[in-house]
Amino acid sequence: MDLVPFYQMMVKPPSPWKVSRVEVHPEIRRVDVWLDHGPGATFACPECSASLPVYDHTRERSWRHLDTCDYETWLHAALPRVSCGMHGVLQAKPPLADGHSRFTFAMERRCIDTLTECSRKGAAALTGLSWDEMDTVMERAVGRGMERRSPELPEWLGIDEKSVFARHQYFTIITDLKEGLVHDVVDKRTIKAVEPWFQKRKEKLEAVKKVAMDMSAGYANVISTLVPQADICYDHFHVTMKVNQAVDEVRKWEQRQMPEGEARRDFFRARYLVLYNEENVPEHRAADFQRLKATAVKTGRAWAIKENFRDIWRCPTVETASAFFKKWYWWATHSRLEPMRNAAHTIKNHWQGIVNAITNNITNACTEGLNSKIEQIKRDAFGFRSRDKFRTAILFHCGGLDLYPKAP
Repeated sequence: MDLVPFYQMMVKPPSPWKVSRVEVHPEIRRVDVWLDHGPGATFACPECSASLPVYDHTRERSWRHLDTCDYETWLHAALPRVSCGMHGVLQAKPPLADGHSRFTFAMERRCIDTLTECSRKGAAALTGLSWDEMDTVMERAVGRGMERRSPELPEWLGIDEKSVFARHQYFTIITDLKEGLVHDVVDKRTIKAVEPWFQKRKEKLEAVKKVAMDMSAGYANVISTLVPQADICYDHFHVTMKVNQAVDEVRKWEQRQMPEGEARRDFFRARYLVLYNEENVPEHRAADFQRLKATAVKTGRAWAIKENFRDIWRCPTVETASAFFKKWYWWATHSRLEPMRNAAHTIKNHWQGIVNAITNNITNACTEGLNSKIEQIKRDAFGFRSRDKFRTAILFHCGGLDLYPKAP
């Protein structure tokens, strides 16, 4: 049975390449296909694209191709070298693969599609490749995507930290808030780590108009120094979380002050109810919540201050927000609850960034949502062996990159 014409039609090697020989090995379920070119063929210099005759050939190389009827299919060819007067003796580009890849374009596309739809372990099982080979495909895909992406920076940036490993190891996630994508991932969250990322893109920073973040002094200092024209917008979630933390501190303090007895035990059982927003208190716990507020008066007062603060995000203008905050600030600082006083002072010190968030209706919700997706990626992979591999996976799944190889 002559399989050469069949594989010539199926593989479709670019001219002047053609299928010269096919061997089938049923015992190991494998097909080997050899590619060759006719005499007198010319090939392009990989540097200047000049058409040149063959100088000599490299040793035979192999590439994994798409399976044929569940048989592993491998392509083999000795690549020609050309002698360019300007660039010297260089190897011509492979016919159906890219650079030093061990896979054809079609196989890489299949691997990328599979990695996109399932975990790395599942993708390796479905394609018959190893985890290391899938890692290589992912790294090449992300490298292509980052090279192809426009060097321009998004108008609206989000910056947030993400815990990646135990013992307080973090990434800084930089997001495009308009597109809902991870723009880049910076190792660590310190000024020393984040500042070089912005310095490297100094010429493009003029395009950035808004930056959403938490109330981290480090991030704010970097943006104020290197992106002075951008409005810093302190995220709704993190600002409210600061007040929630103050309520929890009041709750812990009051619980310690209570004498042993039934009231303290009831307070302990219902302790997490004070972290709920009013509309989210479970209906079957409503009575417990009312008893808690009556028993723990200070905690109930702190919770009321917290609930009132939420209305600031509904203020339609800067003027109404400022008037609202002035009243709230007086209430919080005169509450005789030290954690609430501290939270109020912190918010006052960051007031301009909060006003910017209200005015521009900008939050870091997109970044927080991407953080959840990143956490899912980590769980699906059962962890990563290195920070670089985790960064690659984040950009692969969340970067919106053009990942696919393109034939010349």
